[in-house]
Amino acid sequence: MESKKKIAELFLREGCKVAICSRKESNVNQTLSEFREKSGDSVIGFSCDVSNPDAFKEFVEKVSEAFGSIRIFVANAGLNLTYGPFEYISMEKVKSDTQEVVGTSLIGTIYSITTVLPQMIKQNYGRIVTLSGGGADRPMPNMTIDSASKGGVHSFSKCLAEELKEKRYNIKINIFQPGMIKTNLYTASPVNGWKDEESYRRETSLALKYVGTNIEESCSKVIPYVLPTCKENGKSFRGFSVKKLILGFKRLNKEMKKMEESNNVLSTLFFYNRLFFRLTIKSYLN
Repeated sequence: MESKKKIAELFLREGCKVAICSRKESNVNQTLSEFREKSGDSVIGFSCDVSNPDAFKEFVEKVSEAFGSIRIFVANAGLNLTYGPFEYISMEKVKSDTQEVVGTSLIGTIYSITTVLPQMIKQNYGRIVTLSGGGADRPMPNMTIDSASKGGVHSFSKCLAEELKEKRYNIKINIFQPGMIKTNLYTASPVNGWKDEESYRRETSLALKYVGTNIEESCSKVIPYVLPTCKENGKSFRGFSVKKLILGFKRLNKEMKKMEESNNVLSTLFFYNRLFFRLTIKSYLN
């Protein structure tokens, strides 16, 4: 939720009129009350499930009526319900998680873009940003279902960008990788039988401390891709510095080694961190 609110906040600072939505009406009302103190009627919001095409169509109609048109769309719906090795996840859990995670992140993105695209084509203008993640274009252990959904968003965005180039519409779609920001991904529960909740929370907090991305610095990278001057189309851009990421992993490795020595146990996160560090550096430097 934090990154979504921050993007909306940055748009309001730039003078945009902003519409927000969430499945929970309480989230919408809370966010509106925060933003309206400074932005007044420049921000509106409605409860809406993006995986329901009829509900999102109604949302778009309300926004168009209030603001006249939709020129920028950030498709940032997403959630992760489980964290841990896939082999530990039961079939029932796989079925429920896949339906909800893929339904929100991938299908919700496809439905929502399908809804706003005709208006953008008619006005021959639009800027779309979709949200990807670390597992979308490189291996991300312990995040199989979430990575699959984000990988689908990544591929869908790339393919649609190529189609838009051929039609020569003034519509650009680019893909944002925000980095490690505290979201519902990091409040997901570890899979049963893998590790206890307390250890998982402690290790996650440590990872965020050393490898986490500054939320404002990350989300501000979206702004150039929604401006009329944006020429990029189909580009995946990062909200974090690879150099800082590498340094963060090195510091995290040192800290995890100290924990391993003092506790005389092999931390699962330490193993994961070494594996992810190798995969990440290899993928970014290739």
